[in-house]
Amino acid sequence: MKKKNEIITSSRGDSIQKFNHISKGKSVSNNAIEQMDIVDQAMGIQFEEDIVMEILARLPVRYLFQFTCVSKLWKASISDPYFKKKHLNHAKNDRSSQKLLISPKCRFKDHICSFYSSSLSSLQVVVDEQTLYWPSNHKPVGSTIYCCCDGLVLLATIDGLGRHLLLWNPSTRESIELPHPESPFNDCVCGIGYDSTSDDYKIVAINLDACIDQDVSVEILALKSGSWRKICKYPIGIHRVSGGAMDCGMDSLAFVHGAFHWVGLSRCSTIISLNISSEVYGEIPLIEQMCNTYNAKFIDQGVLVLGGMLCFYYTYYRFSRYVPFKLWVMKDYGVKESWTELHTIQGYDLFFSARPLYMFADGEVLLRCRHFQYFGSVYRTSKGPFEVPPQCPTFMKGLVYTESLISPKSLILIFDYV
Repeated sequence: MKKKNEIITSSRGDSIQKFNHISKGKSVSNNAIEQMDIVDQAMGIQFEEDIVMEILARLPVRYLFQFTCVSKLWKASISDPYFKKKHLNHAKNDRSSQKLLISPKCRFKDHICSFYSSSLSSLQVVVDEQTLYWPSNHKPVGSTIYCCCDGLVLLATIDGLGRHLLLWNPSTRESIELPHPESPFNDCVCGIGYDSTSDDYKIVAINLDACIDQDVSVEILALKSGSWRKICKYPIGIHRVSGGAMDCGMDSLAFVHGAFHWVGLSRCSTIISLNISSEVYGEIPLIEQMCNTYNAKFIDQGVLVLGGMLCFYYTYYRFSRYVPFKLWVMKDYGVKESWTELHTIQGYDLFFSARPLYMFADGEVLLRCRHFQYFGSVYRTSKGPFEVPPQCPTFMKGLVYTESLISPKSLILIFDYV
């Protein structure tokens, strides 16, 4: 970027050339010079405003809310969709904008549920309480976090009538209720991603209730349409990894390189992909070392995205002996030979299941673990314990999200289901 003086000097030179062209070699009048000075001043002011917007785009959301009170111009600029995307692009590359969102055993009062949010950028963990307000006609008794994308969290509230699907931005505390897919939502695994081709966010739900010999139901919700539709022609001979009591390997669909990914079963495990734009299925094979689960009594395996890379993990035991937790990363997307073992964790006192959530700058990985002796989850890193204050033995699911200004209400345009 050019410095301010260089830009103004260049602009002034352009203005003089234009006036010289108009005057065709004649002397420039004082009035014309005054007009040039006014143009230069306006350019200088615009330049200063651009610098201010660049600074604002790098600030946390909580400060931007305060700065909307500075002036009408600032409020309009911060509310502009272009600025929101600019802010999001900066936040994705800023580790201080990455937050761990965890759900304790929910305390519902007056249609309010509290979640804990903490920064992952420093050793000093500061916890914020994020409040979600349910619709007034709900009487929730619980909640489930599914997945997130660009600061938007997909979750459900549970009441006597079933589950109500919501899209929530914990940074702005804005939420909107979404329609339900045809399949029972408690039997589905979901993913959310941004389709740059249609400039739309899309949610995919895969029904886990189908038997091996039944067709797997896959539905997609494009937020601009506001309605679900089924996707046909699921890959023949490849079935999804079952869920069940231990929620095996299917917390959520991994979204990277414009496609959703999940673990399927053929002769051995494989990774299935679904392009968000073309809705075409693909397959990403695993190397032999990643499929060696012969005589395994219980397998916990899944895919996720860490550091922008597709990852595969598993934990299982064989002959009453636990096999270590292993985490693999695909360094070159789609290249089978680029699978690399990233972490191996051993120990009988660890867990029967572990889900990676986040990769720190030094390559250390944050894990959400389920122990036999706990009802709920505990958190640790690949190196050791990770304390999440306030200490609570009944933490439920958690995920890492990016702070953003994206408004859920601005994304969905049709409300026929309300």
